[in-house]
Formats: sequence, C-alpha cells, structure tokens
Amino acid sequence: MNLDTEHTKRRPEILFLAHRFPYPPDRGDRIRSWNILRYLSQRAKVSLACTTDTPIQREQMNVVRSMCCRVLIAPLAHRMRWFHAGRHWLAGKSLTEGLFWSRKFAHTLDFWADVTRFDQVFVYCSSMLPYARRKSLRSLPRIVDLVDVDSQKWKDYAEHSNFVRRQIYHSEARRIFRLEKLSALESNAVLLASEAEATLLRDQVKSRKSSILGVSNGVDSTYFDMHAIPPDLRLDCRPNQLDPTALRLVFVGVLDYLPNIEGLRWFLQNVWQPLKQCLPNLTLDIVGKNPGLEISKFVEQPGVRLVGAVEDVRPFIAAADVVIAPLKIARGIQNKVLEAMSMSKPLVLTTMAAQGIDAVSDKHYIVADTAQDWIENLVALARCPEARHQMGEVAREFVEQEFNWNTCLGPLDSLLGIHPSANDSEPLVMQEV
Repeated sequence: MNLDTEHTKRRPEILFLAHRFPYPPDRGDRIRSWNILRYLSQRAKVSLACTTDTPIQREQMNVVRSMCCRVLIAPLAHRMRWFHAGRHWLAGKSLTEGLFWSRKFAHTLDFWADVTRFDQVFVYCSSMLPYARRKSLRSLPRIVDLVDVDSQKWKDYAEHSNFVRRQIYHSEARRIFRLEKLSALESNAVLLASEAEATLLRDQVKSRKSSILGVSNGVDSTYFDMHAIPPDLRLDCRPNQLDPTALRLVFVGVLDYLPNIEGLRWFLQNVWQPLKQCLPNLTLDIVGKNPGLEISKFVEQPGVRLVGAVEDVRPFIAAADVVIAPLKIARGIQNKVLEAMSMSKPLVLTTMAAQGIDAVSDKHYIVADTAQDWIENLVALARCPEARHQMGEVAREFVEQEFNWNTCLGPLDSLLGIHPSANDSEPLVMQEV
C-alpha cells in the first residue's frame, strides 16, 4: 500500500489540554471546550488531559471517555491551589498559572509524550500553556484557544474594584499578557471566541508567529427551542397581554462570576426601582448556580426572586417575557445571549454583552447602556406583546443561520489537518446555569 495513502487515512493524534473537566457543559468555558472536544473527536484520536476543582460523577466521566482515547484528570485541592498560586506569584508568574498547576499532572503528560506520537497539541485557555511548553511537548505543533483576551478582562475587573484589588488585578493582567504573547510567538494559531477579541490581540501583539483567528461559539438551536421543553418541565408560559403594567424578566448566568454579579448589581441599583414605578407588577427571576452572600445582599427587593441552580434553564427562559443581560464587564461572546435568542425571546442587553454577535439592535435584540434606555425600552416592550413576539422570532432565525456549532468550528479542520467522519453530527451543548 502507498505510504502517502496510509498517512492520509490515519486519524491524527491530538492532545487536548483543558483547565476544567468539560462535562457537563453548564458554564461558558465548558460549553466551548465540550463542543470543541466533541468536534475534534469525530475527526481525530483525542487524548484529554485536564485539571478539576470539583468532583466528577461516574456518568459524566463515561460520557467523556466515550469520545477520547485516554483521559487524565488532576484533582486540585483548594488549599494546595492557593499555595501554588502564591509560589507562582512570588516567581513573577500569574496567580492563574498557579491555580491550575499540578506537578504530578505535568509528569504524567511527560510520560504520555514518550509513549504516544501526538500530531498536535490543542491548548484550551492560557493557564494550560505552561504544560504545553514543557520539554516533552514543546516541539509539537500547537493551537492555543485563549477564548478571550483575559489580560483585558483583568484590567476591566480593576476598574470596578477597590484599591487593593485594583493593584492585584492590574498585576495579573500584565502577567497573563505574557502568556498571551507567548501563545502568539510560539503557536501555529491562536483562537479567540470573537473577531473583536482577535482584533484586540492582533493590535497588542505586533510581532508574532501565529495566525490569530476569531472562532465563534455556537448554539444548539434544536435544544434551545421553545417547543423542545418536556411538558412536565414547562412553567406558566401564558403570554402577558392583558396587563401593560406587568413584565416578567429573567437573568441567567453563573452567580459567582464577577461580570454577572456587577451587572445585576448595576441593574437593581439603577434600573429596578424606577422601572417598578412604571410597571408595578414587574418581576425578575435570577437563575444560576453558586449564588453567594454578595448576590443575596442586593436581590431582596419586591418582585425579585433568586431561583439559584436548576437542572434546566429553558423553562425559566420560556416563561419570561424578556431576557436581560445588563453586563458592564464582558469579553467574547455571551452564551446566555445566544441561548435566549435561540429560545425566540426578546432580549435587552448592554453593548458589552452584545459584542461578537453582530446582530442588529432594535431588530434582533435591544441594546441599552444607560438606566434611562433600559427603562424606556422595557416599558415599551411591556406595552407591546406583538413586538416582543416578532423580535423573538427574528432573533431565532438569525442564530439558526449564523451560530451553528459545526459551521463555527469549521476552521479547525484546516488548522489541525483533520477531516469529518462519516457519522459527523451536531455537537451537544447544554446551558449556562
């Protein structure tokens, strides 16, 4: 048999490094890593190596193992994580690198490299780059998915923090930027979750080896569909057409994530009370896991309900009249925005939350940045159910066309030299809760 033909038929061996176990895909970073992992597993032999700071159920492990040749998981104990973070900080490195460091994990990767001929290394997030730069893996072709320009995120955090945290966040931003620059200098390609983020990094790293590409997130419009919710999970979804003073709002997102906390704080402090005066029967459901004391302090207002973690966010989105995303700090593409649009729901959001989606304001969603803009637009939506319905339908049509996961991840084929399998299918995506 011709050796060239044999080579083309061999499925490439890809080492996938991730900072979190990718399943279940119930938060932004896992949604992206899970869909990339599944996409690659349909085209190549994938070995997954990741760290975790949470327990993994056997059923979750079985799902991931069904797609990977081998799986390596390094549990990270809470105290040791911060010990390593401190050591890395004193050595001039970022806290983030230390939080995801495991010596045993690194040594196992060295062993893997000795016994397996990997063709490529796919690095998910900058915190995993130090592992890929070890002597055993350094010579391999490398793709780094930074997802967002995290150095800019830390700068954004600094602008919303007290003096002490501001100094820490600015320092973290500088140290994370070193990793981002190394990614651009040493890798074959660097991926970001939006073209806007890719442009930002290109502007910051002038001299580089890598192509810097925007590879967008997608959304599973079959799962996030008003008609796909099991009947026994449906909430009261009757349209609110008779009372123009009532409006049911919902916010969905992980509730220990600073941008979500700050966004809700701003909305409830600046928009809620004057909006409530215009719409006395206004309500807001806040849905998401890990609500802490910080959230509890400012959600105790009439009409606001802290739902917390749920098995399935779709019934809560479906029961709402309007989905809100009042984020003042945001990077890349917000999964919560794509999911709401796929659920045919009108959405009011900030410019920051809308970035990377390139939809049309007042057609696919409504962009509002000032408190007055939020109040005027939500009052108008309360008084016009027909406008809400029309905007939701147009939004769903838009994401069905523009944000299919397989289409979004298509550039990976040429970057990694992989090809679709005969049973290629739409990757599974769950929800951010």
